[in-house]
Amino acid sequence: MLTKAPMDKIESLNEWLGEQELRGLWQGKAALYREPDPFGPARLWKWDTLRAGLEAATELVPTDYRDTRRAIHLSHPSLSGGATNTLAMAVQLVKAGESVFAHRHTLAAMRFVIQGSPDVCTITDGEKCVMERGDLLVQRNWGWHNHINDSPEHAIWIDCLDTGLMSMLRTEFFESHSEEKFQMQRSQVDSAIRTPGALSPPGQAPQKLSYKWSETLPALLDMLPEHKSPFDARVLEYRDPATGGSTFPTFSCWIQMLEPGEETAAHRHTANHVCYAFEGSGTSEVEGEEMVWEEGDFFVVPNWSWHRHRNSSNKERSIIFSCTDRPLMEAVGVYREQAR
Repeated sequence: MLTKAPMDKIESLNEWLGEQELRGLWQGKAALYREPDPFGPARLWKWDTLRAGLEAATELVPTDYRDTRRAIHLSHPSLSGGATNTLAMAVQLVKAGESVFAHRHTLAAMRFVIQGSPDVCTITDGEKCVMERGDLLVQRNWGWHNHINDSPEHAIWIDCLDTGLMSMLRTEFFESHSEEKFQMQRSQVDSAIRTPGALSPPGQAPQKLSYKWSETLPALLDMLPEHKSPFDARVLEYRDPATGGSTFPTFSCWIQMLEPGEETAAHRHTANHVCYAFEGSGTSEVEGEEMVWEEGDFFVVPNWSWHRHRNSSNKERSIIFSCTDRPLMEAVGVYREQAR
């Protein structure tokens, strides 16, 4: 028998639908939006604050038991966790002489080294990846990995993972290795030396696990003027040599440089960017709000927010490392960019 809905008033119809765990498209805001809302406002995190937290954690947080990481996450106040609605970013410290237990997860992850040395490494599925300042290491999902610091100094790096996306998809798996001292090294030689560039055995796709700063910086400095972006200045994307595509299917890593006194044009796009000031100082204007950053600071440019960058020095360059979920937006056909 057909159930009759109340027909006397729209209010009673809305109430009745709610009782049935239904909702009319006409309720609340307009059914169609002309443009998306940013997930939240721009946000700046100062390096002095992060460094103070890490130094305190060296005394209070051990890594001698499973699943523990001495890492501090960027926590955007508009979210329950994470730097953006799709990406999580943290700063991790491994003390001198310390190693961290091996584990794996379905999250894609990367490491950008703030402080390292030839005696610091991440082991990724048996491959030794040396961690020196400015190096980028990629960790594709579900690969065993751990970190080892055999140097006399603390090692510090940035972690970025597609946590928000995996959480939304309900596809988060995490597994610790059963062997506490499992290090997995198949070779003592740095992966960047053993399998450089796009070289690989015949018939096998190349696997690039690290991008050395000694190669990245010259490429950035020698970029042809016609390849510069009016919105991002000199900018390079770390690409996967096996596919020619982005660093990961879900997010990608960029490095950009502003010449002394350089200012970019304003634009906005549907992708998020989480940025780290690797060198120099500057100002990023996001939706009319100015964020003044110095070397070591982090900031986020939310989706569909007007923004531009300026190097505040007339003598020194500024270099920004960033992670963006643009590949995800492009994959599902919703990436859009607009210039002012």
